[in-house]
Amino acid sequence: MPFAPASSKLIAMKPIFSYIDYRRFLHDFYEEKKRNTRHFSYRYFAARAGVTSPVFFKLVFEGKRNLSTSMVSRFAAALGLNPKESTFFAHLVRFNQARTALEKQEHYSVLVAMMGNVAERQLEKDHYEYFSHWYTPVVRELICSNGFRGDVAALAASVRPGIRPKEAKAAIDLLLRLRLVERKADGTYSQTAAALHGGGEIASLGLRAFNRQMVERALESIDSVPVEQRHVSGITAGISRQTYDVLAAEISAFKDRVVSIVNRDEGSERVYQLNIQLFPLSAGPASAHTGEGSMP
Repeated sequence: MPFAPASSKLIAMKPIFSYIDYRRFLHDFYEEKKRNTRHFSYRYFAARAGVTSPVFFKLVFEGKRNLSTSMVSRFAAALGLNPKESTFFAHLVRFNQARTALEKQEHYSVLVAMMGNVAERQLEKDHYEYFSHWYTPVVRELICSNGFRGDVAALAASVRPGIRPKEAKAAIDLLLRLRLVERKADGTYSQTAAALHGGGEIASLGLRAFNRQMVERALESIDSVPVEQRHVSGITAGISRQTYDVLAAEISAFKDRVVSIVNRDEGSERVYQLNIQLFPLSAGPASAHTGEGSMP
């Protein structure tokens, strides 16, 4: 039975699918129920969840206790979640409590799919060509945001660094052939998906080449782009393998949040490239025993 409101005047809470932290969701749930349900309390929730400790709910959303698999199911029932919401809640808990990057990425991919706020399209094998030239994604953005109607010379000149008109034309033909853009009746273009990513079937060589080209563009920007129009920064720090895994998961989550923000942007004015690199600058523990990386 769902919680009964104290009055017909409810303060609406955000849907669970908008959360990326289950503890924040529990906190907001508690605050809403305290406002709108006269008899709601920690003890009341504990009774509904079959928990002996009356303050367990509070300890969880304060980050002092975690939820076990069985407890996740109890909480979902006590929260009054439907099956789809319960599934989302379970993955949300596992994402927040995951100890490795692999675990986090596994559950985060499910969360993003269920959120429905990032329209992605998985590139197939024959889309390898999309990554052959660094400027193809740039052309894709430009022709769909600046009212492009066929002037490939002007398009080529607007890319930084510049490309040849025939390269711009080839990129447009490729995008149309792969159905990554479509031409509308008025001669303008639109994207067929809001975001793209290379999946497991994309040859790693193609992705490596694409990333290498974009790193080269980043290096060129240090001298060719005014400092007020670019952001280049870095951090050098000694970390453990465990912290590396955590940082890798945080970077993945950050990139997804960036995509979500970009998808909500309705005033595209310029194409930017965001590069994120995390790589070692010293030998690892194993090389100390093997001699790998030592000076000749």
